[in-house]
Amino acid sequence: MAHLIAATSPLSASSLFNRRAAHWGKMFKCSSLDKFRANSSLFFVRSGSRSGQLRVVNSASVGNVEVAQEEVAKPSYPWPDNKRPRVCILGGGFGGLYTALRLDSLTWPDDKKPQVILVDQSERFVFKPMLYELLTGEVDAWEIAPRFSDLLVNTGVQFIKDKVKVLSPCDHVGMNGGPTVSGCGGTVQLESGLVIEYDWLVLSLGAEPKLDIIPGAVEFALPFSTLDDALKVNDKLTKLERENFGKADPIRVVVVGLGYSGVELAATVSERLEGKGVVQAISVDSSILPTAPPGNKEAALKVLNSRNVQLLLGYYVRRIGKAGDFASPLEQSDIAATVKDPEQLIVEVQPTEKGAKTQLLEADLVLWTVGNKPLLPALEPNGWPFELPVTGRGQTETDETLQVKGHPRIFAVGDSSALRDPKGKVLPATAQVAFQQADFAGWNIWAAINNRPLLPFRFQNLGEMMVLGRYDAAITPSFIEGLTLEGPIGHAARKLAYLIRLPTDEHRVKVGLSWLAKSAVESVATVQSNITKVLSDS
Repeated sequence: MAHLIAATSPLSASSLFNRRAAHWGKMFKCSSLDKFRANSSLFFVRSGSRSGQLRVVNSASVGNVEVAQEEVAKPSYPWPDNKRPRVCILGGGFGGLYTALRLDSLTWPDDKKPQVILVDQSERFVFKPMLYELLTGEVDAWEIAPRFSDLLVNTGVQFIKDKVKVLSPCDHVGMNGGPTVSGCGGTVQLESGLVIEYDWLVLSLGAEPKLDIIPGAVEFALPFSTLDDALKVNDKLTKLERENFGKADPIRVVVVGLGYSGVELAATVSERLEGKGVVQAISVDSSILPTAPPGNKEAALKVLNSRNVQLLLGYYVRRIGKAGDFASPLEQSDIAATVKDPEQLIVEVQPTEKGAKTQLLEADLVLWTVGNKPLLPALEPNGWPFELPVTGRGQTETDETLQVKGHPRIFAVGDSSALRDPKGKVLPATAQVAFQQADFAGWNIWAAINNRPLLPFRFQNLGEMMVLGRYDAAITPSFIEGLTLEGPIGHAARKLAYLIRLPTDEHRVKVGLSWLAKSAVESVATVQSNITKVLSDS
């Protein structure tokens, strides 16, 4: 395939041609630029246009006729300094943003401080563990989803809002066992057409909900993973509350999955509906939070039971659809008498126990929290040795320094990384893991640029936290065995811990003052309410 080069003048075009030709010469084991020119099937023709662009032509033989295929050159990102290292970070979640901030905070020799670009398809960083608080009105969107431009204003990190299209690495380990690294580590092509040439790359593209595993989930279920997802869920709940105001029929919400996300959603939504609705939560496991510490599990069960959340344990979803699509099974179900609207959402669930009958659940809103699919860019070329090693789950395999195996110029963190702990178990794709990996990825890029030894990543489990309502949460720290903070104390401790972990000092101060002001207003309102109640009773 032809690789494209863009230039704005004859001089820069020549320079770019020589650099790219040298790169491909190295990749294909050509010992010199002249040898590459002689052997390559790629040749470059200077455009006759006034812009001085290059046309890249890929010659191919069809029978006895040589056919030239011309492609339009794509614009390249203009790095300000051609001498300093270039670091491209794909994805602005916990792993990507915090790696960029770590790189900017380190002390560098003057000629080695890297130029850093952060690429994300959204203009905002999202502090995902606190998305649930948007549903209760406890936080505002700007507090947990600040713009990258605001977070990076006092740093040297540049932000580009775009989507990654193609990754073309050229740092693969060759057949002789040594790294084949040219003057750059590879290129990234964005959806806009912009091409970024990099020396070091960080993969931190996160994951997206996997809804296509169940018929009807894509069309009728709402995920809860991004800011847009949370806003859609909030808007839908608000609409349902308005439509059902004064009516006897409850709002019916079905939550699929009872891991941390499902339990937090079920607890938050059930609190918000306050008796105006029914929340049903489904899990294929025989218990909620199968991997959680006992303290967190017990606290969650207590809250869910107190809010009358109906738990369907040992069930899995077969399909989701409208009542009109369930005509035959609906007639034989327990809800046949209550379902009048053919547009009513129906969730069909099957017990894991053999021989048990399926059940049909009415739903006004279906929330999906099961399954994620890691996001990785398409590769070009896409064969060995350019390909990245990927697990069955779709994560890149990394060594203990977070370098992608076989690619010494590429690091992977967060959902993009499949790193095993000393016991051979893949680390969970959590914010805590990504947060810690970012620190090591930033340091190891510093070490690689300065020819220092890289550090092996060691995950330190600090404990697990979950929100269970506006003034309720559970925290089980790992450093105090058997301790679980619940209720308002757990809620305050969790909120303080997340305030400390917000990306920058400036944002922490703004959010801290905002939360303090809200607490003061709520306290005054509570006092006024109590005084009014006392006076009315007297």
